[in-house]
Amino acid sequence: MTFQLIFFLLLTGLTSQTLNLDRLLAIDSFWLQENTFMVVVVSIIVLSALIYLMFTIRRQSLLNRRLMTLLEQRHKQIDSQKDDLEATLQEMISLKERAEAANDTKTHFLANISHEIRTPLNGILGMLSILRQNTKIEDMREGHQEIAILTQNLMSIVNDMLDYAKLESNLLQLDHLNFNLHSELREVTAIYKKRAAEKDLEFISRIDENLPLYAKGDFGRLKQIVNNLLSNALKFTEAGSIKFTADLIREHHNKIQVRIRVIDSGVGISEAEQQKIWEVFQLGDESYTRRHGGSGLGLTISRKLVELMNGNMGLTSKPNEGSTFWFTVELEKGIEPSLLDAMMPKKILLVEDNLINQKVSLHTLHTLGFEVDLAENGQIAIEKYKQNQYDLILMDIQMPVMDGITATKIIRQLELKKKPKENIQIVAITANSLKDDRQKCLEAGMNEYISKPFDLEKFPLIISQLSFQNNEQLA
Repeated sequence: MTFQLIFFLLLTGLTSQTLNLDRLLAIDSFWLQENTFMVVVVSIIVLSALIYLMFTIRRQSLLNRRLMTLLEQRHKQIDSQKDDLEATLQEMISLKERAEAANDTKTHFLANISHEIRTPLNGILGMLSILRQNTKIEDMREGHQEIAILTQNLMSIVNDMLDYAKLESNLLQLDHLNFNLHSELREVTAIYKKRAAEKDLEFISRIDENLPLYAKGDFGRLKQIVNNLLSNALKFTEAGSIKFTADLIREHHNKIQVRIRVIDSGVGISEAEQQKIWEVFQLGDESYTRRHGGSGLGLTISRKLVELMNGNMGLTSKPNEGSTFWFTVELEKGIEPSLLDAMMPKKILLVEDNLINQKVSLHTLHTLGFEVDLAENGQIAIEKYKQNQYDLILMDIQMPVMDGITATKIIRQLELKKKPKENIQIVAITANSLKDDRQKCLEAGMNEYISKPFDLEKFPLIISQLSFQNNEQLA
């Protein structure tokens, strides 16, 4: 009330000296009587506003406290989750490193096993080939042939085991080489024709005359598949016949699609067994397979190899009515080697550390008419390269003192310093056949990669491919 009175005096311009107290009291009483309702309303409004403001501030304070509590809890959860995530991440990194280390160990193991097994087998096959060529007594020649067949069987088992491990680890590398398709197929069927005759079975072989004579691809793997199918047909056929056919399905630009079938009149396979026969170590009727043996890997590996060659594999069969196994593969058209005889190398440097393989390779290359020098390791190869002029270097990879990859890189560096610059052809011939081996060789500066076991009698076909590629680049 005092506030309203003072406010009123200020508005009227009255001073304390001229103010009459009674009048003031009268005025104040009058003003209060006339404005009581308004004062009450304003007071209520102000009080309500203050109460609402206090309530709002209180509620906001509570909300802020609750929010801060939630934020603190969330921060603690995030910190805890962050610690868990970091621990999980570290564990995953550790597991990844351990898996990579284990995979590297397995890769190196496979490479070493492949090298240590295939290298001596390659030498044995080579020596048998030399003995057959130089033996005039027919009985001894047949004996050598039998040993060669047994060694080939052993090689097939070794290939199956090594290839299965590589396929499971996605490490298998296919060759891409020029070869005589008809000759390779006749070579593998000739072995089974003789073995079928020993069981009084008729063996029929037909190769489509429309199939190109030369093709490019992995003829070793192709023969491995055919060998597996013919071997099974021979095992499970006691009477009747075995038929082998190879047909051209399609020819498009530089690609050809080939279908091969092996038909037998053997025991056949039930529908239930057909569902399992592609699985590892599944050989069908156990009572029958125990008598004939087998690794149980052949069909599994063959099917995977076919798929790597952009093909398919299947069978039709009924119990006691025989079986038909078939597969298709895609190959490239090959090169006729006689077209490039003028570009064939004359002088070759052979880099090989295995004594038996040295003898076999030197004998075969000399027989083919090449002049050959020998180097036992990469370091000697570099010295001989500096001292002599070669048309071609055949380079082993895994050697003591200096390996083939290192030697090739050094030779390529030396070439850059020569005037005029050279670009000698370097071909890797190695028992290593993992997926990255070919790429490592090419990145080191090699022109081609051939995996052992490799028959050097077919060497001119490979060189014709190399010469053709080089001629195309020059053109």
